[in-house]
Amino acid sequence: METKINLGQILQGGLAALVGWLFKTVNDLQQEVATLKAQVQAYQDSIAGFNQNLIVIEEVIREILFKVGG
Repeated sequence: METKINLGQILQGGLAALVGWLFKTVNDLQQEVATLKAQVQAYQDSIAGFNQNLIVIEEVIREILFKVGG
């Protein structure tokens, strides 16, 4: 009995597996990018909040210095 190897089917199966892996990898990367974007936005919001606090602190310090100096 002779075993026939169909190279076309082997290539088709390999390509199907590769395409499946690529889709999964792209999907995983898209989810990771979405998570990182959300983290960056949260950090930007936090930095903006800190900047606003610094502005308030600066105004208070100026007011104190004006009262002490003048």
